[in-house]
Formats: sequence, C-alpha cells, structure tokens
Amino acid sequence: MSGKKKVIVAVLTFTMLFYFVVALPGQEVSQSENPFLLFLPVSYDLLLLEDQTVHSPGGGIGFILGEQGQPFDQIERQFFGIALYQPLFFNEVPYPDIPQHLHQIRAIFDGRIKRHQLLAILQSNSDKPFSGFNTFIAGAGWGYEVIRKPQVSLILGALAGIGDMGFTLPSGDPLLVTPLPLIRFGYESKWLSLDFDFITGPNFDITIAPRERLRMSVEMGAENYRYFGDLVCEFTLWYRFFTDQHRLGDFAGIGLGFKNDSSNFDLATNGAGIETFELHQTSVFATLDLSLLTIQGGWVFDSRYFVNDQRTGSPGRGFYLSVQGMIPILNKGMNNNGRGE
Repeated sequence: MSGKKKVIVAVLTFTMLFYFVVALPGQEVSQSENPFLLFLPVSYDLLLLEDQTVHSPGGGIGFILGEQGQPFDQIERQFFGIALYQPLFFNEVPYPDIPQHLHQIRAIFDGRIKRHQLLAILQSNSDKPFSGFNTFIAGAGWGYEVIRKPQVSLILGALAGIGDMGFTLPSGDPLLVTPLPLIRFGYESKWLSLDFDFITGPNFDITIAPRERLRMSVEMGAENYRYFGDLVCEFTLWYRFFTDQHRLGDFAGIGLGFKNDSSNFDLATNGAGIETFELHQTSVFATLDLSLLTIQGGWVFDSRYFVNDQRTGSPGRGFYLSVQGMIPILNKGMNNNGRGE
C-alpha cells in the first residue's frame, strides 16, 4: 500500500473509531427497523457549443438509511452515502497539452446519530485521478449539534483534509494534511428552508415557500474567489404538480431558471506547466423533475476556459442537455418522497 493510501486509511479509521468508541456510548439509539434505499444514480450531459462538443455520461451507487424529512430534534439515525464517476469527452482539444478525456470522481458518506455527525468525502477531478496529492482531496471528521430544535440545527466540528489544497510549509513544500472546519446550519419553516455547509468553502441551499406548489429554490457555492463568475449558482422558479400532502407526494414539477456552473480539474504534472483547467458556463434553462428522473435543457449564452487561473478563451454559445436518473435496486420502507413509511 502506498504512503498516500495509508494516510487516507489511517484518518478514516481513526475518525470512525472515535465516533463509535467515544461519541456513541450513552446514546439511546432505537433498534427498530429503519427505512433503507439502495440505488444506482445514472446521468448523461451533452454540451453543444460553437467551437466545442462535450459528452459526459456518469454512474455510481448510493444508499439512504433512516427516516427522512423529520424535524431536527427528532432525528435518531440518518445515513447517506454515494459514489459517482463522470468522465468528460471533448470533441476538440480545449487547450494545447490538455487531454480530450478528463475524469470526475466523487464520494461522500454522511451519517447522523442524534447530535453526532460523521462526514467523509473523497474527490478527484483530473486527467489522471489519484496520481498525486494535487489530483485529489479527501477528508474525514466529526461534528456535534450544539443547537437542536425542531426548526433549527447547528453542527460544529472539524475534519482532517488530505491533498494539496494550496497551503504551504515554511520550506515551500505543500501542506498535505490540513485541519478544516465543519459547519452545518439548517432552518425549516413554512415559508423558508435553509441549509448551509462550510468545509472548504460556503454552500447555500435555500427554498422559498417549500410547501407551496409555486416556490423558488436557490443553490450557491464557490471554489475560487477571483471574480464574480466563480460563484456557482442556480436559481429556479418551480411549479410543483402536487403538494407533499397529496397521496402521490411532492414528487413532480417543472421549473425555469438561471445558473452559472463550472467543471474544475487539477491536472497531473506532465511537463507542460499546466496545473489547472476549468470550463465555466452561464445559461438559462427549463427543467422537468420527476424525482427518479430529471431532465434539464437550456441555452448557454456565455462560456469560458481557464488555464492556471487565467482566462484563455471561450468555446462560444450553444445548448446543453442534462438527464439524471435514479434506479432503485433495493427499496425497503421508503415512500415516493424518500421518507420512511
């Protein structure tokens, strides 16, 4: 086993031992049967621009364990895990010495037992995933819910992050194990649903009038802070066909929106002096959400290439299509909303 893998295994093992040996004793966890869903996420993205075409199929595996949609202070056990692989195939070389085939690998484990939070993440977006510390980020940690009320939850904790995150030692070598904060805030009411996460950067998920058929959702986050275009965001005005009180549940709707999105890659050292590559796009779109199947398509009116944090050009305007699905392969006690019956 390589030194890199030993570090990852050690951090994950220590975190889990701490969680199950230190955090759990004294917790009265219900032993009753919990709803469980094992599923296969599948996707296909197509980007048709004036000077570029990108195909991006994807797939993976995931699971949900425990009742969902409960007030914060009633959460007993909730576990979620997913692993995804999604390559990008460019028809044209986006920039000299950048491959036409790039990889995106993401995995997350999110566990809750009452006030205790366990989180593990792994991500590699590169031409050669896991070929060096600059081509992946891994982290594992624990948090505690310091505020636990029916409508409000605040979790504070810390993670150990592994990878080249841009921090350097006095010697100039990269800092490969970095302490990171874990902040998670949630608020639920009739007119507002808010989720905020901060690990390597801020991420907001907001829904206005979440129980109404006409509602607005907002997703925002950032990985870089160079200019306004680094803000990854999506604004959608929804019309849901049913409310969550309907016998079919709130499982379907249509939406119109605006978004700014990006695909960021840390490239393996290849002697060309290119360390990072990014494709940004800004678009307006329409979407059909059927819970197990989501279809979205839109008009890309601005796109940008970035190489080593410098804008190098644009592949032009065009269209995009995104299809995302979820294939249940084991469904035990879940209803259409993913909640326990």
